[in-house]
Amino acid sequence: MQNDFMIDCEDGQQLVATHFGEKGKPAVIIAAAVGAKRGYYAKFAQSLVGEDFQVVTFDYRGIGESKAKLNDASVTMSSWGEKDLTAVINWLCNHESNPDIYLVGHSVAGQIFPLAKNRSRVKAAYFIASQTASSSYWDGKEKFRANLLWNLFLPTTTSLTGKLPSWAYGGKHDLPKYAAKEWGTWGRHINGVLQDCEKRATAFKEINIPLKFISISDDKLLAPKRAVERLYSQYGSTYKDHQHWFPEDFGKTSIGHFGFFRSANSDLWRDTHLWLKKHL
Repeated sequence: MQNDFMIDCEDGQQLVATHFGEKGKPAVIIAAAVGAKRGYYAKFAQSLVGEDFQVVTFDYRGIGESKAKLNDASVTMSSWGEKDLTAVINWLCNHESNPDIYLVGHSVAGQIFPLAKNRSRVKAAYFIASQTASSSYWDGKEKFRANLLWNLFLPTTTSLTGKLPSWAYGGKHDLPKYAAKEWGTWGRHINGVLQDCEKRATAFKEINIPLKFISISDDKLLAPKRAVERLYSQYGSTYKDHQHWFPEDFGKTSIGHFGFFRSANSDLWRDTHLWLKKHL
């Protein structure tokens, strides 16, 4: 079973979401990468249904079908965690009786998960290519390119066009102005999403659920190993693991930042399936 529906956030923003599978099963929320639409994760979601989970995918505000004005000041990356992810978790809690909820997060999802007000309802989280945005943890030519994005492309394009075009950051969707601008502040700060905010640092440290982080050796531009390690270190959980994958170990020439979720790499999904089942 698969159906689209609307989720209401506390501030009136509506998100478009898709539910896969049957009620009553353990629930997995898939939280997307920057600028990725929920449809990108549909095949992966269906694979989880085949493993006896129900799944919810959703578009962050300002992305895909979750429409919002490009210059709407409420469309920030912080709001994706504080309001959007909070609303998705609430929806599951309101439609199930004490559901077991798990999170599979891609890229920025690892940065915004601790911002969700009801994050304590999530029992375990598996992150693919989730990294700090701080360019301090990039190296070589990729560091140069990251600094060009944060210090030149992003401020220039958002000022001229009111958005960050997808071509400027290698994503799948143009980013609304304020989401892009906030992302830039994270990229220019040594602490990334935490900035100098004690409340956020505490939220990260208080998370003590099973966590797994995957970094990928050929993902040097968008989620290099050191950047993934830095985000991993900001979580306080004593039940966490980080694995650095090499495409050749799986008989592949490349995986990259987005490749994990492509059907051609569905053999990689078994690791997620087994890890989630281990923590039921």
